[in-house]
Order: sequence, then structure tokens, then C-alpha cells
Amino acid sequence: MRPPHVLATVTLATVAGIAGLAGLAVGVGAVATHPSHDRAGATPVAAPAPPPAPAMSQTSVAPARPAHPDPALTAPAASLAPRPPADGRDAPDPFVLEDSDRWVLYSTQVGHLNVPVATAPDLAIWSPPTDALPKLPAWAASGRTWAPGVLARPGGFVLYFAAHSRATGGQCVGAATSTSATGPFTSSAAEPLVCQPELGGSIDPYPFVDADGTPYLLWKADGNAVGGASILFAQRLGPSGLTLESDAVPLLQNDASWETPLIENPALVRLDGRYTLLYSGGWWESDSYATGYATCDTPLGPCVKATTEQTLHASDRSVAGPGGATVITGPAGDVWLAHHGWAPGVIGYAAGGVRSLRFTSLRWDGAQLTVHRPT
Repeated sequence: MRPPHVLATVTLATVAGIAGLAGLAVGVGAVATHPSHDRAGATPVAAPAPPPAPAMSQTSVAPARPAHPDPALTAPAASLAPRPPADGRDAPDPFVLEDSDRWVLYSTQVGHLNVPVATAPDLAIWSPPTDALPKLPAWAASGRTWAPGVLARPGGFVLYFAAHSRATGGQCVGAATSTSATGPFTSSAAEPLVCQPELGGSIDPYPFVDADGTPYLLWKADGNAVGGASILFAQRLGPSGLTLESDAVPLLQNDASWETPLIENPALVRLDGRYTLLYSGGWWESDSYATGYATCDTPLGPCVKATTEQTLHASDRSVAGPGGATVITGPAGDVWLAHHGWAPGVIGYAAGGVRSLRFTSLRWDGAQLTVHRPT
């Protein structure tokens, strides 16, 4: 495993002409600038008034698929029955990891916990949160540690997170390691792993491992923080998860009306043989924030948006602004979005709201991805 102090960073080889994605690629180098918003609850910077989110149709829950093809060998596995923490805690940008006989929940910074982490043996009874990253690396200032994602590697785990750069005052993506999924994770890195100052900084890291074992990292270039487009990127990781290989590739940018003023939170999953890229769009502290998706030929694209006119998952009477999703799969083949959402009518931290954890089932219905919110 490469020592953390020699982590690489990323910047653009071609910055001019950001309006289009064609030909945009990145190589190794640099650090970030100003963030687009404070996910821990501070007043956002120049938040534009978002458009109303399109309505979304509901479908039935997908039938459970047996874990073994021969029912004579064993009884079919049961579908998951996930439930959010009973205390209704703030858990923005959740990432849920299966770790042996338990599930681990991480989220954006809440209070003095840089990366809140909790566990549950059954995805239902959750422990109180502790801090998975009690000490930030030297390059990072406290207060804006966002959207963690965790990658299991032989002998340990890599935690990816966005944090505030002391050098530039913007957000960058860092990496830390631990032998335990709950930490404590540590990093002696002098520089972040990914930073794109020309594009407003880098946030929302999301690790993905393909069927052949190749790891990738996805993230958002925070262009809306500097008046530009927000762009989702992907890049192949080295085997340790601590180095970046080849070039970073742009996958999507915000161009649909419901995606004003931004897209973020990329989450790649392979569903029924298809690479499916989920993402959030709209303004995070509003009921127009929603989840969309695209399909991709490979983890490095090209990707085609499926939700240009209508979102996949939007506000309704039970949740406002559903987003920041990750994907989990149960032993019966059932697939779930773990995401955050405001209580309708209590949107924003100034109003006393929290972005609590929610679970929504997910499946392909022919050529269309559909969700079903549990009753």
C-alpha cells in the first residue's frame, strides 16, 4: 500500500471551452478553490432559486431473487428490511458499506464529528455515531468534511472524503486508511488526492469496484462554486486505492432544467449487467433537490442521461429533497438506495431541519430504472 504522504493529485490538462465535455481530460497535479455550499449547515454561497422538481411515478417493489439457483440446497435468502436510525439523526450524504456480519453507515460532518460512523447488524438497529476520522490530514482545515466513501482493500480500508484546503480555501478530495471499517482512519498526506482549482474544487468521492476487481473513483468538479458547470468525473485507481492511474474522464454535467444549479454525488453501480450512474441535482437545501441517473458503457463512460425531463426520485409527501444516494444489495438480490432527505415543511438547517437517512428500493423495469418508497 503506497504511503499516504505521496498521494497523487489531479488537475485539468485542458480547461478552455468548459461548456462541452468533448475532449476534456485530466492528468496529475494541484489543489482546489471555493466550495459551492456548506453541507454541515452553514449559509450557502449565492444559492440561486431552484426550479420545482418534476413529479415521479411509483412502482411496485421488485420480487426477491433467490441467492442460490437450486432451492433444494438451501431456502431462498430473505430480502433486506433496512430502517433508518430511530433517533432521526442528521446523516447527510450517507455511504453504507457491508462489512462481514454488520453494516457501516458514514455521513458528511455533523457537529464536531468529521466523519460520523455507526454500525448495525441488520440495517435496522444503529449504534450511536463516533468519528471515523478524528484527525484531519495537515492540508485540510476542519469544518467542511463532506460526503465520505469507503473502499475495502486487502488488509484494510480506504476512506475518501472532501475537506477544506488550507492552501486555497476550496474543497479537495483526500484519502485515509484504517485496518477497521469504523476507523480511526489516518492520513499523513501533505496534499490531497484530487483537486481541480480551475473547476471550482473537487467533492463527493465515490469508490466503485468492477466485476474484474478494478477499482475506480468518481467525484464532482465543483464548477458551480465559481460560476461554471458542475461535472462528474471518473478515474481508475491503483490496486491500493491510494493512487490514480491513466486520465480522469468527464462523465456528465448539469444541463437539464431540473439540475439547476448543479449536479453532484455520483454513485456508480452495476445493475442487471448495466453500469448505472446515479446522481443528485438541484439545490441541496430545497424540495427541488432530487435524484437522477444515466447509463454508461464502462465505468469511464461514455454515459447517457436517462432523466433529462423527469427525475428518478423526487420530493413527495414523505420526504423533501431526496439525494446523496449510495446503493446497497441484499442477499436475495434486492437493491436499495440509501439516501438523505428533509422532512417536508422543515427544509434547511435554519428551519430546524435535518437530512435524515432514508431507504428506497430500486430496480430495472424493462428499460427504465424505477424506485419504490416503503410505506
